[in-house]
Amino acid sequence: MNDEPEIDVVAKIEELQRAEEDVRRLQDELIDAAAFSRKKTLAALREAIVEGIGEGEGVEAAIKLVPVAEVLGELEGPEVCDLLVDVLGSEEPEVRLAAGRALQDLAFERYKEVAEATERAITRLAGDHLALRELPFVIGEVGEPGGPRILRGFLAHREPEVVAAAIEALAAGGDPAAIPELRKLERDPRVVQIDDPEAEQVTLGTLAQEALAILEGDDEPPPPPPPPRGGGGRRR
Repeated sequence: MNDEPEIDVVAKIEELQRAEEDVRRLQDELIDAAAFSRKKTLAALREAIVEGIGEGEGVEAAIKLVPVAEVLGELEGPEVCDLLVDVLGSEEPEVRLAAGRALQDLAFERYKEVAEATERAITRLAGDHLALRELPFVIGEVGEPGGPRILRGFLAHREPEVVAAAIEALAAGGDPAAIPELRKLERDPRVVQIDDPEAEQVTLGTLAQEALAILEGDDEPPPPPPPPRGGGGRRR
């Protein structure tokens, strides 16, 4: 005898589809609201972001922030890019993925706005803000000519995890102009975490040496970095 409750699967699918319709309708209404009352709408979205970031890691954060990131991705302007960078600092990987994709989509059409927001982030965000570990991969994936210059700016950051992200993004981008800056890091003893079971920790100096080998043609270049998914690239 089967004691499992019967579920009307067809009804659940239809309910799910209706819920998706509601989400899209509400997002469209928020996009329209931004067109008519930009300041008020962005202020409300900013408050929602603060609340969602406060949820930390988990499904509640995703529920609060993923739809907001998708709405912001349909808008434009420096404030929008700054807000998406703030969302990129969520502890929830699903949220960072949504924010990273939105920023990349914006960058393909309005690169200057995203680039300037990235440069502002270096100075306006706390050193341990997770967005700073993700932004190098966002910029690197876009592949604009000005991207490597922005990435080189991350190499001087005081947080080793941020520097590591920049090293990996520069190596993946294959920009030889980064070689002089990377040479300054060859003996850097600061340790970072990486997603490698054989060596879970590595120094920045080692990462810099690996990047130099790639850029100088002594090693095969790695595949392009994946979209941000929490921790960026191979690091944790």
